[in-house]
Amino acid sequence: MPRARAARTYYSAGHVLAAAGAVLAAVFLLAAGGGAVGDDDGAPARTPVHVGVILDLTTGLGKKSLLSLEMALEDLYAAHPSFATRVVLHVRDSDRDVVTAASAALDLIRDEKVSLIIGPQSALQAEFVTYLANKTKVPVISFSATGGAAIQYHLPYFLGACVKDSFQAAAIAAFVEVYGWKNVVVVYEDDSYGVSILPSISDALQDVEAHVIYRAAIPVSSPDYRIDEELYKLMTMQTRVFIVHMLPGPASHFFARASAVGMMIEGYVWIVTDNVGSVVDVLSQHTIENMEGIVGFRPYVAKSARIIDFMARFDALFRAKYHQAHDVRMARPTIFQYWAYDVAWAVATALEKVKKDIGFQTPQDVGKNLDGLLPSPAGPELLGSILEADFDGLAGRFRFVDRHMNVPIYEVVNVIGEKARGLGFWSPGSGLSRHLNSTSIQDQAKYIIWPGDSTTVPKGWDLPVNAKVLRVGVPVRHDFKFFVQVEANHNTNGSTVSGYSIDVFEAAVNRLPYALHYEYIPYDCANSYDQLISQVYYKKFDAAVGDVTIIANRSRYVDFTMPYTESGVSMLVLAKNDDKTAMWIFLQPLTKDLWIATVVFILLTGLVVWVVESPTNENFRGSRWKQFSTTFYFTFSTLTFSHDQIIEKLHSKVVVVIWCFVVLVLVQSYTASLSSLLTAQRLQPSVTDPRELLRNGHYVGYQNGSFVHAVLRRLQFDERKIKVLSTLEEYAKALKAGSKHGGVSAIFDENPYLNSFITQYGKEFQIVGPIDRTDGFGFVFPRGSPLVPDLSRAILNITEGCEGFQIQKKWFGDATPSPEYGSPGDSPISGFTALTLRSFSGLFIVTGCISALMLLLSISRLLCAKYTRVKGPELQNDDRDGGDVYLTESIALQNDRGDGCMPDQHLHEIRGDDSRNTYAGDEIVTDVETSLMHDGYVPADCVQIEISTGQGVVETL
Repeated sequence: MPRARAARTYYSAGHVLAAAGAVLAAVFLLAAGGGAVGDDDGAPARTPVHVGVILDLTTGLGKKSLLSLEMALEDLYAAHPSFATRVVLHVRDSDRDVVTAASAALDLIRDEKVSLIIGPQSALQAEFVTYLANKTKVPVISFSATGGAAIQYHLPYFLGACVKDSFQAAAIAAFVEVYGWKNVVVVYEDDSYGVSILPSISDALQDVEAHVIYRAAIPVSSPDYRIDEELYKLMTMQTRVFIVHMLPGPASHFFARASAVGMMIEGYVWIVTDNVGSVVDVLSQHTIENMEGIVGFRPYVAKSARIIDFMARFDALFRAKYHQAHDVRMARPTIFQYWAYDVAWAVATALEKVKKDIGFQTPQDVGKNLDGLLPSPAGPELLGSILEADFDGLAGRFRFVDRHMNVPIYEVVNVIGEKARGLGFWSPGSGLSRHLNSTSIQDQAKYIIWPGDSTTVPKGWDLPVNAKVLRVGVPVRHDFKFFVQVEANHNTNGSTVSGYSIDVFEAAVNRLPYALHYEYIPYDCANSYDQLISQVYYKKFDAAVGDVTIIANRSRYVDFTMPYTESGVSMLVLAKNDDKTAMWIFLQPLTKDLWIATVVFILLTGLVVWVVESPTNENFRGSRWKQFSTTFYFTFSTLTFSHDQIIEKLHSKVVVVIWCFVVLVLVQSYTASLSSLLTAQRLQPSVTDPRELLRNGHYVGYQNGSFVHAVLRRLQFDERKIKVLSTLEEYAKALKAGSKHGGVSAIFDENPYLNSFITQYGKEFQIVGPIDRTDGFGFVFPRGSPLVPDLSRAILNITEGCEGFQIQKKWFGDATPSPEYGSPGDSPISGFTALTLRSFSGLFIVTGCISALMLLLSISRLLCAKYTRVKGPELQNDDRDGGDVYLTESIALQNDRGDGCMPDQHLHEIRGDDSRNTYAGDEIVTDVETSLMHDGYVPADCVQIEISTGQGVVETL
């Protein structure tokens, strides 16, 4: 024994041995007292209250729990000497038997007239005893029956002063989720205790996307060979994560057999529930050696000064009472002893309260006889008083929630050597964490020692012991060998398997973080891949690799990896030249709305130029037809930038410059699009819609054995119009012949097959679709296979990277064609998009706004010119007596051009129709040299105006 442990043992024995005798004496006096209890010094009498105790006294749990009850009563009455009641314990041994426990309960109620029963120890015993207690209204409170069977049957007089087994399900599921395990096996006792956890653990695991794939029921009294049979069955499964829900005794036996058959080695994961996790510190050395590396859960109890003191006293009293000296581990208390201590404290306090409130009836009134037991008068009050208990106990806060203790904080422990080392904690609020009041779980794995003394996190599954080499079925194809090709190898008397699907599978396996051994097994499925899938479903093959399509009906029986090809069913048809479309190809670069907008803006620009130039520019004058032709010839010539410099006004020049920029952009874009159209292959699919085939009664084809036949029937094709084709040559021959000559008008198949056909036969054929949706090709595995998620991630990495492109290039060339929709309204050239009005709307808005602005400015100037007239001269007579008249103001001649000439229409306004006017009775004579008129204008210095009166000419201008 180590020196520290020896010193601690000596201290406990030396200082606490005296307390043991005192406790035993007190218990003896309490048990012997039948009436009032008093002391020799005349202290007031104490009322004895009888409490029954049912435990399995042949087990360590029963012995320890009884001692804990006795210590609690001693501590309580030492702390409260004024209590008027004293609990008298009547202890019965149930001897691990349900009937014995029920009989003991009946004896305690009928003969001992107990007011309350503490126990029994197991959940199965508690279920029977509770019915009896519920009838007699004698409360039963258990600190170790965690199964919760009595609770679920709504028996109010049963209280569980412990946590229910179902509470730990969420903690276990959180642990499984952290390591990404998807499938687990639950091993449980084949009784009500073991079964009670199954619903909660299954639901909790399902919430984290894990599944219970098998439930191994182990009867408590099973011989070794029966347990070994079940263990060998577990070894044949792929799952290596096991959750064990047993009581400590059966669990010790089970792990001994698991170690014997070689299942406590590296790669296995063993998780035990709290009934085992709570006692791993006190199991025998031989037992704990068989549990090396297991992970357990137990309610967390903080180490306080009170706990340390209790442990020291308990250790000394237990070894003194039961002479337990050979293994000091087994003398330590566990959570069950803490709960027992708290129960005794709560019961004694509740009895004291009920005594003060209503008192106790005489024992004769409690029961009548064996056939008809009368209910306890104090039962309801005692039950209510216990339910109201709320205090800090050894195990934490003692308070009932739904007649059980509240959900505790669970401690995660790992069995290493002779002790359980803490790994972390789980709480309802924070989940799994490395430390209390923390949400971090980083690096938790490095603290765990797994079975086989391994520090590597198990992946949670392995190939079964009878199938270490993965048997992979591959279909034997007679065509479309791009995907799977099986050839006989005469050197090895076997087969050589190759193809696109094989290369993708092998690349994915190489990316797995572990080695995967497999062998290919060719399987001739007679062109029906449903037969190949059935071989996987019935476990003839461990997997199937090939061009197997993922569809809903198949996924009911097997699991598929992520698809590694594109999806969909499309239509293969002949390609034809469209001469009608080629004749009008020059219209296709621009959409209809862009053509209309271009013409509108050509006309608008011409109109603006004419309005601005026509008043002064002789090029835009003359007859109406001359003005129209000149204007719009000039505007259309801007499209080719061949227009003459015939405009003179600044306003019109601004309009033309902006329009020429728009034309430059538009013409360049048009030229580029037209070049793309002229250089592309002008082929159109002969059929673009399956409904066209139905209306015209054409024949269609599909690949032999393909599920596409069901698609055609769903599209309502007549069975007589559907032909089965098997080879690529048959595809080409049938399409070239056509429906009228014994062939087909279209072939429906999956996109990968059609793409491989186009790769070989070129652009003479075209793909139209997709017609129907599928998920592409995937690899097949049995339901629940752990390989599926790992391979799916590997496939995703391959298809997104260069490796996937290289594999595709190896089998299909540089580019694999993709199916395209073909409809009469679509562009016949794949990938071509006509130029739209939206692409040039900004330019049209700019040129429109500038043209409108220049037009408004020009019109405003013309209006100003129109309303500015030449004013007539005013002749003044200063003396106003008929004397001489003289000219006081010259005639203002308007000249819009500013070049010294005036329009002839202004001249006509001055001279009048007959070149004579009168002014204040005098005659005004104008003489114009009309021969000097040029373009409708007359130089101002060529106009002579004479103002005559009766006295002669006064002035000549």
